[in-house]
Amino acid sequence: MIAAHLPLLGFVAWSGTGKTTLLERLIPLLNQRGLRLGVLKHTHHQFDIDQPGKDSHRLRKAGAGQVMAASSLRHARIVETPDGEPPFADLLAGFDWERLDLLLIEGFKHEHFPKIELHRGAIGRPLLFPDDPDVMALISDSPQHSSLPRFDFEALDAIADFICRWLAERNTAPDTRASQPAFGSAARQPLRLVARIWVAIPAATPDLKGDDLLPGHLEQDANGILRVCPTHALISSTSQQPNCLIERPASGRALAPGERVWIRLLPD
Repeated sequence: MIAAHLPLLGFVAWSGTGKTTLLERLIPLLNQRGLRLGVLKHTHHQFDIDQPGKDSHRLRKAGAGQVMAASSLRHARIVETPDGEPPFADLLAGFDWERLDLLLIEGFKHEHFPKIELHRGAIGRPLLFPDDPDVMALISDSPQHSSLPRFDFEALDAIADFICRWLAERNTAPDTRASQPAFGSAARQPLRLVARIWVAIPAATPDLKGDDLLPGHLEQDANGILRVCPTHALISSTSQQPNCLIERPASGRALAPGERVWIRLLPD
């Protein structure tokens, strides 16, 4: 299955739940964490992104089945599909996978790929995850009887941290590393993640000058937020092996609990 080898993450929900609004707020946070993102959105409407009167629109109306408009800043290709919606795999093939770390998908809930479900009680529609084993987390405005990780709609930082941790684990899994993407095979560097420090880190001393990476222990709390601590600060440090490296600020200044830092995951 092509989708199984590509970094896809879907957001599924009943109409009116706010999928686009959530993605609009979440994408900048994922960009800040270093991810190169794409979006594939399903629509049930007879949509048209072209504008009547524009040259591209005139050429399409004249009978061109495919029209590409290109400039120095962006380009777009419009394809007429009179025979119906193209296969999901064909849509995926239209993306430049050499320039993507993650493709966010809105809709396509009947396809098989990892998903996060959005649910609002006021919509009055049933939850999707009981009948969809691909749903791995839930964003809901009320508690639900489920073992899935659950986030409030406003917990955007926690949702972003959860996605980064999932993507990093996916990219380091043996079966994923061995599988090359069907649409691009460039090797990608391990992701850097952002986590909160829960134990203060003193300023670097002169004898540590140049030592800008600290062995650390990364974990996820009950709210899905990534937090990290230097391994040497753990009470049971003799039994805790580091699973990441904490990047010190270039200035070497001290770091207080609650501050965010870049971390690099260590291979298992």
